[in-house]
Parts: sequence; C-alpha cells; structure tokens
Amino acid sequence: MTLKALSIGGACALVIATVACEKSSPARPSDVETTTQTASVVDAKTGVTLTTPALVSPANNQQLKNVEQPVTLTVRNAVTTGTTALTYTFEVASDAGFANKVFSKDGVAETSGQTSLKIDRLAADKNYFWRAHANSGSLAGPNSAVRAFTIGPEVTLQQPTLVSPGDNGSASGTPALTVANVGRTGPVGQVFYRFEVATSASFASLAFTNTIAEQPGGQTTFSLAVPANTPAGTYFWRVQATDPSNAVTSAFSSVFSFRFQPFDMRQAIILDSPRDLGSWDETTKITSVSFSPEAFEVDFDRRTGGNRWRDQPFGSGSLQYTLGMCVNPNGNQWYCSAVVQFWFGRELTASTPPSYVGRNWFYDGRWAPIVGYQPQNGETVGLFVGSGNLRDAAFTGPSCPMVCERSNVAMVPWHNDDNAFFSFGANSRVAVPFLKR
Repeated sequence: MTLKALSIGGACALVIATVACEKSSPARPSDVETTTQTASVVDAKTGVTLTTPALVSPANNQQLKNVEQPVTLTVRNAVTTGTTALTYTFEVASDAGFANKVFSKDGVAETSGQTSLKIDRLAADKNYFWRAHANSGSLAGPNSAVRAFTIGPEVTLQQPTLVSPGDNGSASGTPALTVANVGRTGPVGQVFYRFEVATSASFASLAFTNTIAEQPGGQTTFSLAVPANTPAGTYFWRVQATDPSNAVTSAFSSVFSFRFQPFDMRQAIILDSPRDLGSWDETTKITSVSFSPEAFEVDFDRRTGGNRWRDQPFGSGSLQYTLGMCVNPNGNQWYCSAVVQFWFGRELTASTPPSYVGRNWFYDGRWAPIVGYQPQNGETVGLFVGSGNLRDAAFTGPSCPMVCERSNVAMVPWHNDDNAFFSFGANSRVAVPFLKR
C-alpha cells in the first residue's frame, strides 16, 4: 500500500464541507497549541483520504487538579472518504516531542461527532503533552496538534482525631465538640470540618450536623446548639475534614460517644449566692467570652449603654453585677456560684487567670463541695452574670433588695492557658461557630 501526503490546501479542498484547515506552528508547545504540517493523507491504492482529528479537551495549557483524574481526552472526529469505521490512537508524553510516552491507546472506536478516552492516572505535579490520530483500517492518519496540560500536586487530608468530649464522656448544656486539626500534604486550601451527632453508632439518622471552617491553634471546636427539649441520653459523634478548593475529603474520624445531660440552672445547686438564682428573670444575654492566659472576659448586652443594668448600693460605693460560673465535676450534678463583683466600668480582665479559678474563686468552705475545683482544658462550663451583689448573698427573689435579674448561662469549653474567643448571637443562648484567635 502506497501513501502520499497531500498539501494542506489539497486536504482542505477534499473535505471543505466538514473540516477547516489549521495553520502552524508555534515555537513552544507549552505556550500555545501546535499543529502538524500535514492535514490529511491519501491511500494511493484505494484513494481513501483521512484527515487529522481536532483536539477538544483538555484545553491547551489547562491546569487540572490531581483529584480531577483520571483525565478524559476528547477529539472532534476526523473525516474520511472511505467506508471503513474509524478508530483513534491517543498518546500522552512528558515531552513535546513524544520521546517519553507515559500513556498510549490504539483502537479506540469512534463515536458520533466526538470521540473520548478516559486515560490512566498520571503522576501528580507534572506537565504533559497529548495528541491523537485517526485510523482507517491499516491507514493511519496524521497526528493532530499537540496540546499541553498540567496535573497539579497531590493534596491529602488525614483522618481527623477527636479530642473532647472523650469517648464515653459527658456533656450538657451547649456541648463543645473539639477535634484536632488534621494533618495534610500538598498545597491545601481552606479546610472545613463536618461535625455529625447521632443517636446510634451507625449514624443512620443524624440528630445534629454542622460544617465550620478550621480554627487556628491546632484544634477546631463546634458549640452544639441543643434545643431545650432535647432528652438526656447517649449520643455518638464523628468528624470529617474537607478542602473544597481541591475537592479533597478525609475519611471520617473514629466514633466517640458521650452522655448528654440538659442544663437547667433551676436544677443546679447554688453555692454562696441566692439559692433561687436559677429562677430569676433572664433580662440580658451573654454576647462574648474571651480566654487568655491572663484572664477570661465575659461581656453581655446590658453592661453598657442606655439600657445597662443600674448600679446598686454596696458598702460605701456601688456594684453593677456579679460574674458567676457553673461546673459539673462528676458529670451528674451542676453547681453554680456568682463570685467576682464588678462595679460599672471595671475592666473585664478582673475575673482572674483561668488556671487560677480553683484557688482564687472556690478557695474555702463556702464553695463546698467544689472547694479548689479547677476546670480542665476543653471541659464545658457555664458562665453568667447577675445584677448587683450576689456574693455571700442570703436573700432570695421575694426579698430582693432592689432588682434581681440574671443573664442566660453561656456554655463554653474551658481554656486554661491559651487564647480562645466565643461570640454569641443577639437572640441566642448558644455560641455561633467558635473562633480561636
């Protein structure tokens, strides 16, 4: 069988109704698409003409993420004057001259209009070149243009590790679920964590779920907004990390269980403060809680401004409010006490260093059975404020000397020696997604 190459002009004359001519040729294939000098071939014995296919996708110099593999190569079908069904050969190389082919496939059957082939996975973080040609029986058409594409670096996220509550632990109020930030490889983008809570270890039916952005400091915490009617019981939780920009998802973490006990201040034991404190009217909301090694700052929406809590007489001066805490040392009984007195304008940092609470707040028998109790990192505690002086207060609501009001109890994970910030919605008793500073 004798073949001869037609000029580009001659090939166009034969197939002008079907395929347009392409001009060539750039100096650098990685910059612009290259074309071959021959647009078609003719079998001298049979007279059958066969043109080159046109490349469709990937586009020239297209950047592909590693997770987008396997890559699909697509060409616009070649044109033939013969009746033999066409097949195609696809080639991928690491160089524009195709001296180092990394993939090749012959005999790919033609499909209507365009023909595609899903190729094998290629090594990540490399540049590649691809081309194709048509075949009519033993007649091989000319190679197509050459296009370049890039496979990006491999990006991986390791399996998340749950931190608190620990397996078979306990939580109440607004449980703070904490996961260690995942290990990763490659140029990872913004990482998000999907928290799932279910009533069974199978996670067949989810009770709660939320996705939040990764927080700095090595851990990410989600404050679970539990409806007031959520029953006590055992719950199961797990976490999955994702990087949407790279379309990468980790495996789910292992599954931990915890015993949930709803928080109700009316069921708490009040120490060294009015014993009916839990039944007082809630007239203000905690707006933020900020931890640092030097202090924890608790702010609320009636501390300043025209609607602030008014000052109440105290000794030779006045007090505006008392800062308090609720703790649950053994997992089945809450204790609450308002301890630190604040006059209007006193700095929020007057609370005490978080790691000194045991010695500076609960230091004598007035706080039995929590004398010297020091919350641990990640332990859920409740923080609140009450109007006036509530320390060593023997009165109750009916005998209130002026105004007896309190805030909601904000449930947050305790931080002894690092920085953390919790922000609360204006009409919410629970933290919006937790941010570490």
